Amino acid sequence: MQLRRQHTMKKQLILVLLFPIIALAQQPLRRAEAKFEQEAYISAIKIYEHLANKGKGTAEIYEKLADANYFNANYIQAQKWYEKRYALNAPFPEGFLYRYSQSLKSAGMLEQAQKVMTEYAKEKPTELRVQNQIPTLRAQNSIKKGSDGFSVVNLNINSKYADFSSFFKGDTLLFASSRPRIIANQIYERTGQVFTNLYYCVRNKDSINNYSEPQLFSKKIFSVYHEATPIFTKDGKTMYYTQNEVKENHKRKLINGLNKIYKAVNENGKWVNQGVLDIFALDSIRVAHPALSPDEKTLYFASDAKGSYGQSDLYKIELHSDGTIGNPVNLGSTINTEARESYPFVTQDNILLFASDGRLGMGGFDIYAVDLTIPNAIPVHLGSPINSPFDDFGINWDRTTNQGVFSSNRPGGKGDDDLYSFQNVGTPFVFEYVTNIKGKVVDITNSNPLAQSEVVLLDKDNKEVSKTIADENGNFGFENVTSNAAYTIQISKTKYNSAAIEIVARLYGDTINKDIQLQKDTYEISVGLDLAKVFQINQIYFDLDQSTIRKDAIASLDKIVQVLEEYPTIKLEIGSHTDSRQHRKYNKLLSQRRAEATMAYIVNKGIDQKRLTAKGYGESQLVNPCADAVPCTEVQHQQNRRSSFVIVASSIYKKE
Repeated sequence: MQLRRQHTMKKQLILVLLFPIIALAQQPLRRAEAKFEQEAYISAIKIYEHLANKGKGTAEIYEKLADANYFNANYIQAQKWYEKRYALNAPFPEGFLYRYSQSLKSAGMLEQAQKVMTEYAKEKPTELRVQNQIPTLRAQNSIKKGSDGFSVVNLNINSKYADFSSFFKGDTLLFASSRPRIIANQIYERTGQVFTNLYYCVRNKDSINNYSEPQLFSKKIFSVYHEATPIFTKDGKTMYYTQNEVKENHKRKLINGLNKIYKAVNENGKWVNQGVLDIFALDSIRVAHPALSPDEKTLYFASDAKGSYGQSDLYKIELHSDGTIGNPVNLGSTINTEARESYPFVTQDNILLFASDGRLGMGGFDIYAVDLTIPNAIPVHLGSPINSPFDDFGINWDRTTNQGVFSSNRPGGKGDDDLYSFQNVGTPFVFEYVTNIKGKVVDITNSNPLAQSEVVLLDKDNKEVSKTIADENGNFGFENVTSNAAYTIQISKTKYNSAAIEIVARLYGDTINKDIQLQKDTYEISVGLDLAKVFQINQIYFDLDQSTIRKDAIASLDKIVQVLEEYPTIKLEIGSHTDSRQHRKYNKLLSQRRAEATMAYIVNKGIDQKRLTAKGYGESQLVNPCADAVPCTEVQHQQNRRSSFVIVASSIYKKE
């Protein structure tokens, strides 16, 4: 019994002696984890690297080392640690493979990046950023050649610290910088540099690339924490910018809060800070990087608000003339992804420029452009030299001079993030891609090719883009068609019902294949038959408020002419119908003019006018409940805008 007690006491003594040693060994890891959670990545990296270099590297340490470097935009170092973790095999944490693939791009390892992205795509096939990234390696390489017409110069005002996100106010360039200043050099633990402030400099008249010595912009909007991404109204009297909200903690001590958008106004030559723009009520939401629309009625910005697609999304709000603001609106999945979309800027001609790492790009943040005047347009990659395998962001672009400035941490700069001026010196950059469309026209019953079929390509407004004739094998094609757009392919052939299919040209360098089947005419001529329904003619298209027949309506009308030629005794009533969105009397007159214009075209083709009657019905025969003051969709209104070609003859025979 005594021996047993001594043995137990010995074990307890060993445990007591070992506990401080184990606890001491765990202290660095706990400190690293705490620093990582606080986004103090510089300190976390030092501790994790010390542990890894001492042979204590684990899957978790490699992951944290990789992520800390990735989140601080040190993609080459991130790739090194991601590779070590990747060698330990799955399971991998959420988003690991995506970040590893992006880091491989920055390291120039494109084939390995594509391989890892394919692995991630199997895990998350429905993610927007996967669908944007998964196109072929050929497409990945092609984006590098998109903007050879740009010249790029590193600005003389850059420091060895971070200089980024500029805005022109006349010849004055404002930008954010983490260069040390005379007062309040407080260190931002994430980067190990001073918190950023706003600086200004003046462009020299003899060179677009040389500027005066930068000066602190204004002490009135100065903060001991971050200020960045300034923009101004055209009159120069109102300023929006990003700033860390300074808050009191439970001990009433001022601490660094989250990014918010602030507003300042110039009164008697001095800037007066009007505080936070209350876009979201919750303090836990980051809101940053304001941009104004050309008419200054809309403010664009980035946020991680609840309901966002990813880590940060682009939003917009209306700015009312009385100083109030509207509700924030997410720009949607055509622009936003599960990754980061940020740093918006809107040009004079309504082109939205922004940075993203959730699309097919060269690595890190890349800059994209999307024409806001085109609904659901796909963002266009600006290519090199604007973009690089590293972070490229914070662009401003004067489209009248085709000059601007952007930010990048690419190798060869003077410091961390640098400012680069650029000029579109060659062919003006076009914010669109092109694609090819091809297909084959065949008989639906036997799949025989239908040579000499007429194929017309129409745009979203049903205006003719191009027209071609199918060859002897029924093949047709349209080359260099503008992407970012919806089209209709309209096909017609003698003795066959016409057909129309809708397509959307999305990817650049892509080829859309559409085989189309036509069915032989099987209608029986009789009084009351509406040839518009036989030939699937919804309406004869006219420009808005016009009565001149457009080119895209000709194929449909020629089918009507063909029937009138084959059956020389039939008579038609040509009906034209409108929706209810104008005055009733106006619609009646407009529809009558359109019916008469349609009749004039048919007469011009050799049909006796005595066989035709033109009747404008206006909005008197709606096919759905969409009458005056009834809320309806555009599709429902479209159903009411139609044409009819009703047979009204009493004796019918076919011409032999």
